[in-house]
Amino acid sequence: MRSLRAMAAAVLVAVSLVQVPEGQAVPASAGAAAGSSSEAKVVDPVPLLELRTAGGKGWFWTLSQAEQSSAVGQYGMTALSSKLGYLRRQPFEGSQPVFRLRSAAAPTYLLTASADERRQLVASGRFADEGVLGYAATTKVPGTDALLRMSNGAEWRVVPAAQEKAFAAKGYRTDGPLGYVWTAFHRTGAIYFATWDKNGNQAMMRNVERVYGRAQDPWGGLRDFAGAGVPRNAWHWPDEDFSDRQPAIGYYDDSDPETLRKQIAQAAGSGLRYFSFYWYWNPANGGGENYIDGLKAFLRAQNRSGIDFNVLPCMHPWKDGDVSLNIPDEQITKAANTLVDTYLTQPNYLRANDGRPIIGVCDARGIGNGSESGMDNADTKRFNDAIRARAKEKLGEDVLITLNGGLPPAGTGFDGSQCLGQFDESRSYQRYVDRQREFFKAYPGVLVRCATSDFDERPRIGILIGDPGPDPAAQAKAFRWFPDADLPKYRQLLTNIGTDIAESTRPSTVDNFVSLYAWNEWHEGGYVEPNKRDGCAYLDTTRAALNLTTGTGCTPNPN
Repeated sequence: MRSLRAMAAAVLVAVSLVQVPEGQAVPASAGAAAGSSSEAKVVDPVPLLELRTAGGKGWFWTLSQAEQSSAVGQYGMTALSSKLGYLRRQPFEGSQPVFRLRSAAAPTYLLTASADERRQLVASGRFADEGVLGYAATTKVPGTDALLRMSNGAEWRVVPAAQEKAFAAKGYRTDGPLGYVWTAFHRTGAIYFATWDKNGNQAMMRNVERVYGRAQDPWGGLRDFAGAGVPRNAWHWPDEDFSDRQPAIGYYDDSDPETLRKQIAQAAGSGLRYFSFYWYWNPANGGGENYIDGLKAFLRAQNRSGIDFNVLPCMHPWKDGDVSLNIPDEQITKAANTLVDTYLTQPNYLRANDGRPIIGVCDARGIGNGSESGMDNADTKRFNDAIRARAKEKLGEDVLITLNGGLPPAGTGFDGSQCLGQFDESRSYQRYVDRQREFFKAYPGVLVRCATSDFDERPRIGILIGDPGPDPAAQAKAFRWFPDADLPKYRQLLTNIGTDIAESTRPSTVDNFVSLYAWNEWHEGGYVEPNKRDGCAYLDTTRAALNLTTGTGCTPNPN
């Protein structure tokens, strides 16, 4: 393929050959090509959206979901589920702008990467300049391929290079490239369990002291199964290898910003784009945040800008020992204000492709009058409404709120769904992998997809789950674990998820997001954080399977 500069003249000739129908009404514009101020805060590549103009007379393209909504609602356009690639909204090193022009005579649009072509077409009076659509790379970089403009003498199309031959067979010729764009961009993050410190689960640590004789040790059970610095004690499973239950950076204190600095370096180097922190509330003494030392350490880490973050409020209808985790009616507004004021105002808070900050509610049953049998719909809506009201007041923005664990009931104020850690009751990881895409189908619309690396909670024995004794059947009843989990199956899971995204017709809001369970759910056996036995194996597999292109690779123990 010729270079962008070499093809500029050919592009000009091709445009001059296209005949624009006369007498067609043309909307002045569906909106600013740059999108909303909230959308401008998203710096990762976002999907290029394609629409048919009213009456099927032309084509329209945008990176803005707000503009897409306006085009559909005000101008009668039809949104399509085309997969054209991902561009950035901001210029970057080695980038060039892609311009959008509007026909003066027909309801159709034109994209060009040529500033000369743009000037000549606008000067001719045949096209109006709608500014910069977005930015593409001028040369091929990892994860990208050429995006082309093609024409057939009657219309222009925007075509990924992989589809060029198919369009040529239908009579289209290539005008030239618009630049190199990401064929896919999986915004992948991991759930962070931030209780690995002296202020973590006190009831569990008291049990650790009782069972293992060590006070204030949040790593009880894990050290013992791994035999790391203590006598090995794998209870009923002495012949199994648990040496992976030790982080590569050692058993850490997540209240130390240096711990988070290392973890940010590991994650960002591997191509992860965010951490999702579980967030808890303690209603005692008027109510306040609980188990937040790790999250606060993240905000103090010197490299915190290297990765985004968001919060997953877990309002459980139970207690950790004598500590409640629910939000009473009278504290709903206080909790909502705390979330917005403390976290959504941070510059690297995670945003959806449409610019909205994302809050993922991991459990709503502990809000107001909810119970273990289910959430209270009215109180849950009060909580979500309070978050939105505060965000509007503090940020002038809306918020995207998703619910884990089921389709959101009508009238609860959720925008969509998410999934976190999963365990298949068959105890087969292979079955979980094979059925994950079918699972996603049960959650139509907006969905943050999830991938569970493994699940094995046996190190909880004696400290969080009672000892069932030597009977294997009793052990299987007491503990959840996948005997067959391994890296090849995990890779297949991620490949399946990538295929699900590629074939998706969902709204593009978070359709390229993947949430990994988890970064460090060590007691439950869900982790991609580098460990002593396997090093960066899970992060390397994630990077390869999802074709993550940011970062330079994983370092097991960054110094």
